[in-house]
Amino acid sequence: MQLRQLQHLVALAEQGSFGRAAQAVHLSQPALSRSIDTLEDSLQARLIDRAYGTVRFTQAGELVLARARELLADAQQIQRDVLQLEGLAIGSLAVGLGPFAASTLGRMALSLMTQRHPQLLMRMEVADTATLCERLHRRQLDLFIADTRDLKKQPGLKLARLPDLPVSFFVQPRHPLRRLKQVTLERAMDHPLAGPNLPAEVAAYFDRQTRRSDRGAFSVTCDDAGTLRHLALTANAVILAPHAPALDTDTNALAPLPIVGFAGMRTHYSLVTLAGRTPSAAASAYTRLVTELMGPAKQPAVR
Repeated sequence: MQLRQLQHLVALAEQGSFGRAAQAVHLSQPALSRSIDTLEDSLQARLIDRAYGTVRFTQAGELVLARARELLADAQQIQRDVLQLEGLAIGSLAVGLGPFAASTLGRMALSLMTQRHPQLLMRMEVADTATLCERLHRRQLDLFIADTRDLKKQPGLKLARLPDLPVSFFVQPRHPLRRLKQVTLERAMDHPLAGPNLPAEVAAYFDRQTRRSDRGAFSVTCDDAGTLRHLALTANAVILAPHAPALDTDTNALAPLPIVGFAGMRTHYSLVTLAGRTPSAAASAYTRLVTELMGPAKQPAVR
């Protein structure tokens, strides 16, 4: 039994004769008759009583006709739902962001997605890369954006590299360290030094640069960019954050603080999805938006 055969049955009921029904569905009358015969054979029941020379439905035919109308209506609704989904009139999107990605891309991307697709259900989570990876494998996220230096050997993932952004230390504009001609990491550590959870190799590099044995380089670890900014403004903290004025609002009220040995720091963002999984329309739209925000001339390279 096929939907096409049910369509022919409904057309026969609506038109009242094989000739008019055949014209309505763009078939010859013999072809329409064969379609109805095939439907009856598949159901092993007589649906049309042909003895009277007119179209009369048997009791089984009335039952099948009612169900056929329901099924055809459902099929049309499926088509409408898919079209709506592809147009993002319905659907959902769950995005994970690492701390740096949240403070740069996260807010702007969420705002633009909401403006462009107001009916789309969206959820955004901020966490470290390991947690985001676990949630992606559990299908709790559609994708995530984070520093992926620790994910180089992770199986089952597709990583699309995004353009790197500069990373700097920041302080409030009247911080005493800004009066110095040169600031070392040791000198910066005389003040609260704050940053997010860092990739293992990055955190190890920072710790190697200090001679202190009583603690690591950072005295405060926090993945919330707004809290880091608050620490810089209220507690004279030195914070580590991306330097992306076009995307980032968390460091706009702060001043960059050059520290010896840490020039040229950059992010290592990737957009991460599960390998072999077709992205939803919402995930594809979000990916295009991220590419647009990171720079129209810089397309992510898949590795």
